[in-house]
Amino acid sequence: MSDELNEIVKNITQPSVWIRMLLMTVFAIAFYFVLLPLILTLSIAQALFTLITGKCNANLKYFSSALELYISQIFKFMTYLSEVKPFPFSDLPEVEDDSLQETSAPKKTNKKTNATAKDGVGVSAASTVVAKPAVKKKAATKKAAPKKTAKKKALKKAAILEEIAAEYDVSDS
Repeated sequence: MSDELNEIVKNITQPSVWIRMLLMTVFAIAFYFVLLPLILTLSIAQALFTLITGKCNANLKYFSSALELYISQIFKFMTYLSEVKPFPFSDLPEVEDDSLQETSAPKKTNKKTNATAKDGVGVSAASTVVAKPAVKKKAATKKAAPKKTAKKKALKKAAILEEIAAEYDVSDS
């Protein structure tokens, strides 16, 4: 019994455990008082933009995507799924352009397992079904050349950067 007690005392006296618990408490408080109101504000702002302009604001969409990755990083740290300390102790996670595209992926059924999946979620790794966005029949018969796809992505990135620059009135001075 004394070996078990010594092991418990050893675990309790490790500073790394106490530092992690302190960081978890700080992140939990920040999540409650900062991030949850920010999520609510973003939701309302995006809804207003959609009502007024008929489309989502690209800047808010990008920020929301980055915020979602950051919250995921915090969640993984707080639940011991990751040892990586979230921002400001590490870099902010980067947002991929693919995550910003609007897709309404239909649910597909895997015939082997009779499981439904949206983007492969909920299906075993051996038989993952990746759902593709709905495509018109004309577009489905034509396949874009890889160069055209790369050009489209580059043009889309340039358009987003121009929109951001215009919104913040960035000049070369």
